[in-house]
Amino acid sequence: MSKNYWIFANKREGEYGDEDWDTKTILKTKHYYFRDDEKNRAKVKEGDTAIFREYGSGYWGICKVGKWVLDPKGPSKYKGSKTGWFEMSNIKKWDSPLPQSIIWSELSNQNHRLRIAKATHEDKDKIELALKIYKNLGYGSVEGEFFILENGLEEAIKKNLSQLGLKLASDSINQQCTLDMGIGRTDLICTDKDGNYVVIELKLSASDGVIGQILRYMGYIREKWAEKEGKDVKGIIIAQTFDDQLRYAAKEANVTVLRVRIG
Repeated sequence: MSKNYWIFANKREGEYGDEDWDTKTILKTKHYYFRDDEKNRAKVKEGDTAIFREYGSGYWGICKVGKWVLDPKGPSKYKGSKTGWFEMSNIKKWDSPLPQSIIWSELSNQNHRLRIAKATHEDKDKIELALKIYKNLGYGSVEGEFFILENGLEEAIKKNLSQLGLKLASDSINQQCTLDMGIGRTDLICTDKDGNYVVIELKLSASDGVIGQILRYMGYIREKWAEKEGKDVKGIIIAQTFDDQLRYAAKEANVTVLRVRIG
């Protein structure tokens, strides 16, 4: 059984040019590299469990921590600094990373600057549960529901648009774009299997006022883009809660409403 749990943070491949600190090198060498005087480094013991976090991305795997080894070349490579690595075993790299924003507020340690952050068994369970939910999102229709965690809604939906039969619109169309002066700023612009445009508006709580907003976006896209291409425009509102006013208005406007159920 693991003695303690930690979150190890590292850089993305190529971010700073050195190869000791990024995800690719960590997996290749099975070494997790740190400064010897890194905060909490001396508290990590052989047999502990480490959850991997990549700066700017999210949680990407887990391993069993091995012994600490000083790098004899460290002082010459890093201006006199002592450096080294933890050996790693039982490495599990997840198929896709879990965005940090989805689970961050639920963890016991929210210091995002630490390279070695103390964690708990409960933190590990929460991250693994969130990853499972994130990978297995299901979507419903007007009266239906789908699962997602409270934070990171936009990123989770973007990652799982295929379950709605959608994909992000072409690269020539910027996401979250201001359509024109006075028109407003969209959340997501997608296309379906037939190439029709689908505007997605994300809300925590929604009433019928959002219908005017999404219809305005749809009307602009229809006039400026869709009609010239012979395509249709549809709308989807995704909200955690909504009232009957929205439900009635959405049916008349032929706009789909999806409910988010916090899981």
